[in-house]
Amino acid sequence: MKSRLRPKSSVVHVQPAGATLDVNHLLLIRHGETVGNLTQIAHGQSESPLNERGSRQADATARRLSSWARHYHRIYSSPLERARHTGERIATSLGLALDVHEHLVEGSLGDWEGVTYEELHAFGFARHSIADDDFMGHGGESPNQLGQRMFGVVEQLRALHPGENVICVSHGAAIAHLLAKLLGTRPAFGHQYLMHNAAITEVAFLPQGGVDVLILNEFSHLPDDLRSITPAAEARRR
Repeated sequence: MKSRLRPKSSVVHVQPAGATLDVNHLLLIRHGETVGNLTQIAHGQSESPLNERGSRQADATARRLSSWARHYHRIYSSPLERARHTGERIATSLGLALDVHEHLVEGSLGDWEGVTYEELHAFGFARHSIADDDFMGHGGESPNQLGQRMFGVVEQLRALHPGENVICVSHGAAIAHLLAKLLGTRPAFGHQYLMHNAAITEVAFLPQGGVDVLILNEFSHLPDDLRSITPAAEARRR
């Protein structure tokens, strides 16, 4: 099924498998900038803490969500420190308790965790992953595995919290693969959904089972000095 996607608009009506439960809206938040992002190291499921800019980005996103038009009832984060610390700031701003969900973790890069973006590009990670939804030559997760894992989290949270709106604080690749899965787009690698640090994406689940992407990769709330200075470099790891 072909679909079109425009940021900040409701344009996609896709029927993902099993999407029949009743969470109204889902906010997907990427963590703030990390030491690894700035030094162009691909950490995957390894730890890399927020740097000073990343902490300020997380604070800015927390402030933006404190005046969000829609009420959110729950917030979950990946167990990795960069996502947890971003989620803690948002949870405090909204007066919510932060829950950690192990499966919101970033995709595994396997043997290639800790390499530079340039090395990852030279290994052909993006090229192979775009060409093959089941690529596992790096010994990590395939695009299909990562997308299905993230989709499974969403289904679980929808079952746990029917009728409630949920925030998930996660990672760039994990969110991109989830969006590709939800929207039924190819490749499963989801490189077209690259997220800025601390960006906001909002998805609505329709009663008939489709999804609308209401907001995609929104980071206009970040002042100029908190916007990414290495977007091209990070894109090379995709």
